[in-house]
Amino acid sequence: MEEEESLGKRIFLMARVAVSLALTLLGVLLFTEDRYGLWVNLAIMAVAAIIVSYDVFMEAIETIFKEKNPFDEHVLMVVAVIGAFCLRLFGSEHNEFFEGVMVMMLYQVGEFFQDLAADKSKEAITKAIDLRDQKANVILADGSFVKKTPEELSVGDVCLFKVGEKALCDGEVIEGEGEMDESSLTGEYLPVSKHVGSEIYSGTTLQSGSIKVRVSKEYKDSAVKKLLDLVENSAEKKGKTDRFITRFSRVYTPIVMGLALLVAVIPPLFLGISDGAVWSRWIYAGLCFLVISCPCAIVISVPLAFFSGLGLAAKNGIVIKGGEYLDALNSLGYVCFDKTGTLTEGRLKVERIETEKGVSKEDFMDYLLAAESRSNHPLARAIIGERDVSAYSNEISEYEEIAGFGVRLVYKGHKVVAGKLGLLKEGVAEKERKLTGTIIEVAVDDKFLGFVELEDTIRPTSKDMVMGLRQMGVKSVLLSGDRVESVENVAKKLSLDEFHGGLHPEDKTKILQSKLNAKEGAVAFVGDGINDAPSIALSDVGVAMGAFGSDLAIENADVVLMDDDPAKIITAKKIARSTENRALFNIIVALISKVAAMVLSIAWAGFPLWLAVLLDSGMAVLLVFSSLLLFAKKVR
Repeated sequence: MEEEESLGKRIFLMARVAVSLALTLLGVLLFTEDRYGLWVNLAIMAVAAIIVSYDVFMEAIETIFKEKNPFDEHVLMVVAVIGAFCLRLFGSEHNEFFEGVMVMMLYQVGEFFQDLAADKSKEAITKAIDLRDQKANVILADGSFVKKTPEELSVGDVCLFKVGEKALCDGEVIEGEGEMDESSLTGEYLPVSKHVGSEIYSGTTLQSGSIKVRVSKEYKDSAVKKLLDLVENSAEKKGKTDRFITRFSRVYTPIVMGLALLVAVIPPLFLGISDGAVWSRWIYAGLCFLVISCPCAIVISVPLAFFSGLGLAAKNGIVIKGGEYLDALNSLGYVCFDKTGTLTEGRLKVERIETEKGVSKEDFMDYLLAAESRSNHPLARAIIGERDVSAYSNEISEYEEIAGFGVRLVYKGHKVVAGKLGLLKEGVAEKERKLTGTIIEVAVDDKFLGFVELEDTIRPTSKDMVMGLRQMGVKSVLLSGDRVESVENVAKKLSLDEFHGGLHPEDKTKILQSKLNAKEGAVAFVGDGINDAPSIALSDVGVAMGAFGSDLAIENADVVLMDDDPAKIITAKKIARSTENRALFNIIVALISKVAAMVLSIAWAGFPLWLAVLLDSGMAVLLVFSSLLLFAKKVR
């Protein structure tokens, strides 16, 4: 709905520009020197101006009276248009109606390009994790089932969930056991063991087993509803980043308006305060000054520079959803990262194998591979890797998988147990504090053989990215739902400036809000999971992984890295800098030409306004080419 509304607004704007242009050309064709021609021309041009600029006039009024800011670009455009129309008071030779309408048309075209690049949809917010279209199997007193939506579930209802089904409620397991994928809430891919008495959260998925859950919270109080609310509230709290052209207008507008007033008032005070002709000459000069100062070349070339910057980013695999985010990238103070799937690849690998004295690694791995050969668990797949384990099946006589812990089997006549910490009476519990990864222990015939430690793989580019950000004066912060020990390990390997572990989505947003409140530069958040969406929505620049990131994260992001390489944040910042430099170049060149025309308009009483318009239009064409050339720039 929002996307359709935005598209409709853009179509309506272009229709207004087209109608206004047609009326303007008609006004030019019908213009004659007699009074009739003058009034017809005025009526047509006024209608054309109102059609193309009524929204800008409304914005200017709101800015002046509500925001108490009389010096933004809307006010400047309005003053320039009124000034152009007022020049007609000085005679028919000053027919600047056309100039007034064209000024606003150019401005609206520039705004169109800016809005086209900035437009993004929020419709997928509910698509990714909203459960309202799904139904749970509720067990009735007589043992039969009835299907209920999450909103229909009541506290005390008992639901049955099977493998592959999403939990549609928050509740407690009263029967059965299994493993839940809680990545939608924590961002961590390893499943969590659930048994009688365990808490279940809505939006999580049952990967193995079968469980009965007693509902403990209504949908409006559930974890998934809170996450959705957090996303929407974060988006509302997000501060609006000032656009480059807005910051420029705050300085430029009061200067030119003040100078125009001085041009109109100061000379008559010395050259003939009681002479009406002198006042007429300098008021005319002041109005000309205002019209000349209208930044036509700037208001079209600067948005085009940003539009080209967005295109350059897209060529480099970076989708930036608006020019204002290029501005924010230029002023970055912090980049906050999720861990799993962002700084790391979200793929476990064996980092260490440690065996008891007298046990060879070959024998240890033989038993471990046999234990994992029949399992589809992510840990088993990480241990097996590319190995062919089909031959083990013939040597296994008994096999039992213990959900959430590990497996028991008989291999070559030996009783083998393999699983997580705590499964064995004798193991590596005393070493647990020193271990940062996931541990799988192995025992054969009740004798502990050793363990393997698995850790997530750090992306090859993560280290260089952190160093690159530091050289740019940007601090790197790690915010993760993983164990503090694991988070600390990654932070040390990458030399991050700050890290926080064991976080829920609301904890991440609190830390982000504190960074935003500190006002030490713009704050970016880089993540890939559903749980990252609130942080992405809240930050000044939300960055999502485009290849494997969740739909919710991508839709709420301001920047999407299409190849999932977080180091592209460096490239994005370089493009943002190049874009701002090109915009500054365009502004400086345009101002030089305008200053020359302004000086001439003051010094030369008969200075023809059409010469200023020609100078400005010609410069606008050159600066448009300057902006478009940015698209061809190579980024290193």
